[in-house]
Amino acid sequence: MSSFLTFVLPVLICQYLMGVLVQLKGTFLHRVALLPVLLWFVWRASITIDPSGGDPNQAQLNAVFIGQMCSFAMRGFVWATAQEPYRRADESISHESSQADREGKDSVGIAAALWNTWDLLVNLRGIGWNWSRGFSIPTPFFKTRSRVAFVMLSAVRLALHVLAYDATIQAIRAFSPEEFASTTGGSIFDPSLSLALQVLRCITISFLTVWMAYFAMEWGYQLQSIIFVTLFQQHPSQWPPLFNSPWLSTSLSDLWGRRWHQMLRHVLLTLGGRPFAYLFGRLGGVIGVFVISGLFHDGELRSVGRGGNSLVVIGFFTMNGVGIVLERVWKKMYGKSVGGIWGWVWTFSWLALWGVPMVDEWAKAGRFSAASLPGDFEPSLALLSFVQRYLQ
Repeated sequence: MSSFLTFVLPVLICQYLMGVLVQLKGTFLHRVALLPVLLWFVWRASITIDPSGGDPNQAQLNAVFIGQMCSFAMRGFVWATAQEPYRRADESISHESSQADREGKDSVGIAAALWNTWDLLVNLRGIGWNWSRGFSIPTPFFKTRSRVAFVMLSAVRLALHVLAYDATIQAIRAFSPEEFASTTGGSIFDPSLSLALQVLRCITISFLTVWMAYFAMEWGYQLQSIIFVTLFQQHPSQWPPLFNSPWLSTSLSDLWGRRWHQMLRHVLLTLGGRPFAYLFGRLGGVIGVFVISGLFHDGELRSVGRGGNSLVVIGFFTMNGVGIVLERVWKKMYGKSVGGIWGWVWTFSWLALWGVPMVDEWAKAGRFSAASLPGDFEPSLALLSFVQRYLQ
C-alpha cells in the first residue's frame, strides 16, 4: 500500500488532472507544464515497482504494469499537445457537453470536466467524444440498452474468454512442457524435426499465440465493462465489441485499420503517424504508427526481465506498416485494392513471415510460463479433470 501511495498515486493524480485540463479552453501551457511532471512520476514508478514481487511465475504482472505506465505517458503527451478541447459528443451520456456543442462552445465547465475525466481515463477509443474521428467501432451482435442484460451477457463472455485463454496457453505449453512451462523459456524451433514438421510446429504455436493474445484482451475488456457499467453506471453503448472478426481480414489495412482493436490508434497516430508524415510524407506516417507500436510492445516484453530482441519485435510491427505501404502501391499501380481470398492469403502469410520470429522471442523470454490467471487458476485443466472424473 505504501508503494502505491508513494509511486502510483502521483501518476494517477497527474493523469486525472491532465484529463480535466484537456477539456478546458486555454489550458495548453498548463498541460505542457504538467507533462514533464507526469513523465517523471511514470518513470519513477516504472523503475521502482515490481508487481511480481520477485516471483518469476508472476512476471506477466510486470508487463501489464509497464504497459499501463507507458499508456499513461503516451496519452499524457497526446493530451498535453491537443490543439482543441476534448468534448463529449453523445447527448445520451453527457447532456451538458451536447448542449455546449449545440451552442458552439469549445469546452465544458470544470464540474462537467471533473466528471467526464473518469470516462476519458478508460475510454481509449474515444466513444462518445469528439476526438474519435476515423475510428471503426464494431456493431454489437446482441444490442441491448438494459444494464442488467448487458452485465449478464458480459459475464458469460468473460467466463468463455477466460476458459479459452487458459486452454490456449495450456495447448502451447504442451508442445514443450519442460521449456514453455518453465521460466527459463525456450525456442519454438525444434532442430530435431524435419523442415516440414518444424515449419508446421512454428506456425501452429504462432497461431495459438495470436489467439492467446486475443482471448486475453477480450476477457480483460469484458471484466472492465462489467465494472464500469455496474459501479459507474456507464451506458452499454460505451462498451461496444473490442474486435471486429479479425480472422476475416482480406488486407493488412483491413486488419489494422478496422478489425483489430483500436485502443492505441489515437495515441499512435499522434505520436508516430503525424511526426513521420511531416518528415517523410503520407506513407512515412504509416510506418511511423507501427514503429511507435513496436517500441511499446518491445517495452512490454523487456519488462518481464528476461531479455528479448528489440530488432525482431519492433521489426514485426514496422514490417506490417511496410506491408500496408505495399498494398497502397499495388492499388496505385493496378487500380484496385487488395482483397478477396487472395487478399486473405496475402495478409496472413505476411503476418506469419514476420510474426513467427517475434513469437519465438516471446517463448525464449518465458512469456508462456507466466501464471495465466490470478491465483494460478487454470480453469481449462479443472474442467478437463471434472469431465474425466464424470466419464469414469
